[in-house]
Amino acid sequence: MTLEQLYFVAGIISSVAVIASLIFVGFQLRHSADQQRIAAAVGYYDIFRDHMKILSEAGMVDLFLRGLDTDPQEFEAADRTRLNVFYTMVTRGYQVMHYQARKKVFEEDFWLHSQNHFRDHLASKYYQGFWKARRHHFPPGFRELVDGLIKAGPTAPLLEMEP
Repeated sequence: MTLEQLYFVAGIISSVAVIASLIFVGFQLRHSADQQRIAAAVGYYDIFRDHMKILSEAGMVDLFLRGLDTDPQEFEAADRTRLNVFYTMVTRGYQVMHYQARKKVFEEDFWLHSQNHFRDHLASKYYQGFWKARRHHFPPGFRELVDGLIKAGPTAPLLEMEP
């Protein structure tokens, strides 16, 4: 085999190696994207679990239930503070998810179902008062989303179990 033929064979082998490495990189990127989606779903569960944990604290369920039909001004300062902290955590959690949805970290279907859960919270009279007073703390795109979800109303009555 001549030197020119060896050079030609080496070029073919290196081209195949480059193609194989690009295919491998493609698989790695797909795997990484899948892992990122899984991490986002786990993050949503963590946010949800933290919200539910707060509601398990003494008196929080009563405050939450009162807030469904009561304006914030009708609460004592300590109770308003507790509900404001709760709703700030809820809202910040959904703000993070909104950012992830815009970056297409997870499927659109997952985000739509998450918004349904958020819409149920937004039906609370307390939350709506909280949002009017605090919406300026959030970026414009997220404010538009929340305003639209409030306008759309809840997906179902919050305390009913019927679909």
